[in-house]
Amino acid sequence: MALSPTDLVITTFRDLGGNWVRSGLTTLGIFMGVAAVNATLNIGTITSAQLQEKLAQRDNPFVTYFMYDPTGLKTAPELGEEDFIVMQQEVPGIASISYRTRGLSASQVRHQGQVALNADIEGVSLNFQETTGRKVIEGRFFQQTDFDEYYPVAIINTTLAEQLFPEGSPVNQGLFLGTIRLTVIGVTEAKQRWSGREPNPEVWLTQNYANAIAGQYSWGTTQIAIQELENYEAVEAGIEAFLNQRYPGFEVGIWGNAADLYREEQQQRTSNRILKVVGLLALVIGGVGIANITVAAVMERTREIGLRRAIGATDWEVMMQFIVEAALLSLVGGTAAIATVHGLTRIATTQVFEAPYTFRPQAAAISMGAAFAVGVGASFFPALRVTQIDVVQALRGE
Repeated sequence: MALSPTDLVITTFRDLGGNWVRSGLTTLGIFMGVAAVNATLNIGTITSAQLQEKLAQRDNPFVTYFMYDPTGLKTAPELGEEDFIVMQQEVPGIASISYRTRGLSASQVRHQGQVALNADIEGVSLNFQETTGRKVIEGRFFQQTDFDEYYPVAIINTTLAEQLFPEGSPVNQGLFLGTIRLTVIGVTEAKQRWSGREPNPEVWLTQNYANAIAGQYSWGTTQIAIQELENYEAVEAGIEAFLNQRYPGFEVGIWGNAADLYREEQQQRTSNRILKVVGLLALVIGGVGIANITVAAVMERTREIGLRRAIGATDWEVMMQFIVEAALLSLVGGTAAIATVHGLTRIATTQVFEAPYTFRPQAAAISMGAAFAVGVGASFFPALRVTQIDVVQALRGE
């Protein structure tokens, strides 16, 4: 006699309630395995968010270089546009290459009695915003016309804007570098350029105009932006190899702004791999426990199985009873594990230490999938044993 879906659910609840110890142990095994998986996913999410916060506080990861002749007899070559085009083609992972001109004698910036000291005043290339990743908060970035016409325009960061223009918008206002008057056309967000350094007040000019007013005292640096932080070390090595091959005989030095974050990312990757292995082991252990409990349940209910098969239940219908039981326990154990881990994570990231954490439905779905995979998968083969039971022997309780 076949069971309707409703009767199957009712029978499942009755059987689970009739042996609450076995049901509780099965649920506990699922709970532990899913909790380990969900905690691992949450830890990975939190550490990744922390790293992204640190990255957001700095310019995009970049490297720069210097070259010198160890004998002191030759002048280091100045790389040109052709060199950088070839470099970008031959070194994977480079996002863009821009230039900065330093050497301007002024470090004070003035506006109507307001003075900012120790400002960084630089000439930048047209793609400098792309390289740094700075957002324009107000106004606009430089255009090609600003370069071609040597317009005395400037872009400042929010740090300088707060010092010189505390009560209004800086855009279209004038500021002075010594006796040179500049018109502010844009304001960018303030970011750290290097690790551990708070943003300085900054003034950006077009590279052409900066070179013109600095004259022979200016010097430039190249800023090579990296597409992904994980490529940081590979790009450094690629640039060094490229320069050594293109200009043999010169020593090459490479440094950048995100070496510490790259090391942190690599450590996080290693830690996440270890945690995933621990989570998988917990799932396997939980699955073995569930399989053993299901085998015991099949042996305990041999007479019931034989009776149901004798009155017309198919092998599939009898198997489904055990599989539905496992699915129900997986749902209960998995839901409890996800809710518990979420609650503990929320408490830890708000009460114990501050860390960015939000509930991720994707992580919950993966964890719940693991619950059903372990629960149903571990019970499938013991349930399959039901189809091999002889009806006559089952009715005898053998």
